[in-house]
Amino acid sequence: MKIMQFYVIVLIFSSSIITQAAESNENHYEKYSTFKNGKVFSYDPYVWAYTKEFSKKFNMPNEWIDNNLKGMVAVAFRMTTVGTLYCGYGKNENSCWPPLKCQMDIYYNNKIKLPWTREEIRSALLQRGLYSTDYLRYSSTRGIREYKRHNGGFGVLESGGVIQMKKDRGGAASIKYFDRDFAKDIGLISFTGLGVCPRVVSEGYMNIYDKDTAYKLSRGVIQKENATPMHVFEFPESFLGRANVVYKIKDLNNVKFTRQLLKEFKDSQK
Repeated sequence: MKIMQFYVIVLIFSSSIITQAAESNENHYEKYSTFKNGKVFSYDPYVWAYTKEFSKKFNMPNEWIDNNLKGMVAVAFRMTTVGTLYCGYGKNENSCWPPLKCQMDIYYNNKIKLPWTREEIRSALLQRGLYSTDYLRYSSTRGIREYKRHNGGFGVLESGGVIQMKKDRGGAASIKYFDRDFAKDIGLISFTGLGVCPRVVSEGYMNIYDKDTAYKLSRGVIQKENATPMHVFEFPESFLGRANVVYKIKDLNNVKFTRQLLKEFKDSQK
């Protein structure tokens, strides 16, 4: 009888632990990244889209599962204020332009082949404006200095950095961070710049070309319609539409500052 009671207690205890773990996993995002019961929470500034498998793996809400996502397992967009503060605009020492740029994080199956320029480097942080070392003149072979600047970026990939969207093909973006082993079977590439700004609402795609094809495209030897990408990241309209809403709201600060500079310039010419 005592043995039977012991097994019942163990079974109940085990079931309780499993249930608590399941609830903890299921409610992790809702618990810590949403406003509930008047409690402080960790605000998530990103617009997300991901596969069902990604949602399950990282305990993310089902509402952002998008079956039209192709060539990647997840994508996240935000307007970032991380970067270098530049001042002196309009010959005014205190006229400063706060950094506000588009950031697009792409999570992909790291078994796919991409044209890395430094195959031996698995991860790197290339973002300026984070540490005091930006203002020191010193020799280093790490970080940004590991890559030569070409193709509109720091040469992490032979190509990429521009999301082609309907009636909008301007600008470029560079890789500020990447981790080819972010998680099991998943790599992460973070782009920052105009090339990943969702300025219009439509489907979008980012072509990744091998070294030879990228070179020929940059020299005009071949045209894009005759070039075959080695991989394509495809962004559904549903995701870029939601990202466009955030972009337009946040980009108002850039628009206002640009207008202010133009006004100050015109006034100085009178």
